[in-house]
Amino acid sequence: MSGNKLLYSECLRIYEVEESFIESLQDIGLIHVVDQEEERFIEYDDLSDLEQFIRWHYEMDINVEGIDALRHMLERVKSLQSEVDRLRNELRFYKSL
Repeated sequence: MSGNKLLYSECLRIYEVEESFIESLQDIGLIHVVDQEEERFIEYDDLSDLEQFIRWHYEMDINVEGIDALRHMLERVKSLQSEVDRLRNELRFYKSL
């Protein structure tokens, strides 16, 4: 984490989201809300994910559990694509021998 934080109340105002939505994302571990000196913050590192989750929820009407499943599936696809790329490179190497 970068250490840079956005004030929680500012996040709610800027993104025009309900607090319950952010709390639900935090409850299942998709974002991290930091309590510090009687204030709440969201790490800047979480903001791009938060923006994606907001779009999925408000534009595509995907609930929080669906967001978690979709995020997990996308991470799995990225992992599998990396494995395919690695195997292709390995195959190229062996074909060149």
